[in-house]
Amino acid sequence: MRRIAFWSPKGGVGKTTLALNFAGAAYYAGYKVLVCDLDPQQSSIDVFNEKKLPFSVVPDKPQVMPNVDFLIYDHAPDINTIPSVETIIMPMRASVLDLKAINRCYRLVRDKTVIKCINAVDTRRHDERILAMKLFSEGAHLVKDRSIYVRSLSHGETVFQMNVYGARDAQNELNRLLSRVLSIGKEKVVNY
Repeated sequence: MRRIAFWSPKGGVGKTTLALNFAGAAYYAGYKVLVCDLDPQQSSIDVFNEKKLPFSVVPDKPQVMPNVDFLIYDHAPDINTIPSVETIIMPMRASVLDLKAINRCYRLVRDKTVIKCINAVDTRRHDERILAMKLFSEGAHLVKDRSIYVRSLSHGETVFQMNVYGARDAQNELNRLLSRVLSIGKEKVVNY
């Protein structure tokens, strides 16, 4: 079982959106998935309560380890609670403030496999595009700003359940992230 935490010290960086859509990527690739909503806002639970997701979401860590391929943790923004899992996907926006916050907390997770994920990149904004491309060239995963992410969750679904404009590109972004996670063996992937 792979345990994946979507964690960042910053709020509003898309942890829930990425966690649910990553779960969708894993599910539609044939894996058994469970999402644990550890954020007091319980946004993943809110989406799950629409009863359209093809996988389950629980409001905390399970008492007994489930029989799943992926156990995905959707964390609240918090620098004081470091995920105890092996792999962390660390969402951030393409901004200097996010980069500084991420770099400050990086020492806390240096014993983990960490994938920086530059999320909701608007390539029309010059400074944002330049910073995102710099981080991408250093190994960060890139997810563009697409309305399909918001639209799908507002319908209680992931981008993998939608067949509208933008869904295919979003699915490809998440499938690339899934492939990257699946390629992680015993080596440690660190992006600075």
